[in-house]
Amino acid sequence: MGSVWLAEHLSLRTPVAIKLIDVEVAKNASARARFDREAQLAARIRSAHVVKVLDHGLTDHGLPYIAMECLAGETLRDRLTARGRITLSETATIVSHVCRALARAHEAGLVHRDIKPENIFMAREDDGEIIKILDFGVAKATDALSIAGMDPTRTGALLGTPYYMSPEQAKGLKSVDFRSDLWSLGIVVFECLTGQRPFTAPALGPLIAKILGTPAPALSAAAPSARIPAEVEAWMRKALAVDPDARFASARELAEAFMVASGMADSMERGPSAGLPGARSPSAAGSRAEAWDTADTVALASDGAPPPTAAA
Repeated sequence: MGSVWLAEHLSLRTPVAIKLIDVEVAKNASARARFDREAQLAARIRSAHVVKVLDHGLTDHGLPYIAMECLAGETLRDRLTARGRITLSETATIVSHVCRALARAHEAGLVHRDIKPENIFMAREDDGEIIKILDFGVAKATDALSIAGMDPTRTGALLGTPYYMSPEQAKGLKSVDFRSDLWSLGIVVFECLTGQRPFTAPALGPLIAKILGTPAPALSAAAPSARIPAEVEAWMRKALAVDPDARFASARELAEAFMVASGMADSMERGPSAGLPGARSPSAAGSRAEAWDTADTVALASDGAPPPTAAA
């Protein structure tokens, strides 16, 4: 849907990231509306575990952009591609940080609807690694914003990445709520611990049929050498319950249950991510307010080429 450019604030000389919608996509009113919503919804969430939106508007050529904090690191997809699967301890850190972000989003009346390894970023900072969720492009507003016309989603629309879609998303239901995000995170955890997805198929139809009618395989069956504790197996069954009412009741409950199941409960001090291996203290992230002037930014590609412009 878009591209991300390295940019520099010309007055402060600090790096930022500029996300631009593709020129052809920008011609589609619905796509532009989703892009606008991504900026507006993400900006509502105050969490160190959500990429910070600094500004949103139009370039001089009329192309929509989102200005965001610049992150150094890799996505969870990059890490899984390089290593196949990761440890239970690393997975606990991811669950903890992602659940902090989701808890704030859900409190703000937002459902992400596209939790997947590509949208989980392992950001490197001076005081450690912090995990952030990206891309609210298909997020759903569950409050008055949708009533005001800010939510251009509809019944029957399959928004989200198919492998990570909840059963209610796969059905195209309008009544998708926060429990859909918890299902998607369960799929991510399965992939972290086994190196494979629980539901695969050569086409969308058979994949949806599996999501709706086939229980996820046991973790131990998918990765016998991983030595997954029985408690984590039980956690996974609840996380991937087809009936939303049978899943965890909140992101915090899901995170706390995973810490207990994985033997990491003693690491919890204040909330689900405190003290986990590799975890950065959320308080260290702070809330650095920045003045922003769109006239004082320039996007740079690695070859020095300017960013794309909209057709006249």
